[in-house]
Amino acid sequence: MIIICKKETKKIIKGVRYELERLWNSGTTWRNGKLYINNIGYFNVKNFTDVNGNDLPKIDINPNNIIEKRITFEELEKGDIIVCDSDRYKTLLKGGMYRIEDLITKKVGNQFYYQNFIKFEGVSRALKFNPWVFKRLDKDKSREISLNILLDDGESPVIISDNIKKIDMMDNKDQVLIENIAKSIVDVNRHHLSTLEWTCKKIGTKLSLELSDFDHLLDLPLRDILKIMDEDKL
Repeated sequence: MIIICKKETKKIIKGVRYELERLWNSGTTWRNGKLYINNIGYFNVKNFTDVNGNDLPKIDINPNNIIEKRITFEELEKGDIIVCDSDRYKTLLKGGMYRIEDLITKKVGNQFYYQNFIKFEGVSRALKFNPWVFKRLDKDKSREISLNILLDDGESPVIISDNIKKIDMMDNKDQVLIENIAKSIVDVNRHHLSTLEWTCKKIGTKLSLELSDFDHLLDLPLRDILKIMDEDKL
């Protein structure tokens, strides 16, 4: 649903159209009178109208009304494909799909406590299993993969190579690199290191950035850099 801002804030502009993702306006929930715009935030319903200038309808729009059941370690099997739902790992990409190579349970010390680990194909080390970090594929994607395997049609969407750095798996790689450079530029704690050295050592540690990752950006004029950053905003 497209909505129009009628009251400007620091994050939104008056008169601009935004795509509504969630709406709580039925009067039946604790969050009543709020809406959510993807990648921007939560706002007051009163600050928006529909495309015809009318107040937003007294309904709830929430694609997540059905609470997703978290994965349990016990229900997983070798060969299952699951999705990483976190950006915390250096080796895993948020939103990336990974096939389980092994499931491991280890006893911790001399205690009667066991820790579960999950090993993915192409990832060198096993990771502690966390039900809030991994989730199942949605049904459509799972069906698509099953058909591709059955028909041997197209490339597998599963990331299986640990030779590929996390930054190289990102569709918006250049934007991410420039964002990290920008954070380094304004970091008052940069010490004696150059901007790129600080970016690799402190700002982009989760991405395992190296100086060579920035080579293709160094000779770009500012105009082109700004164009890269504006690509998904236009």
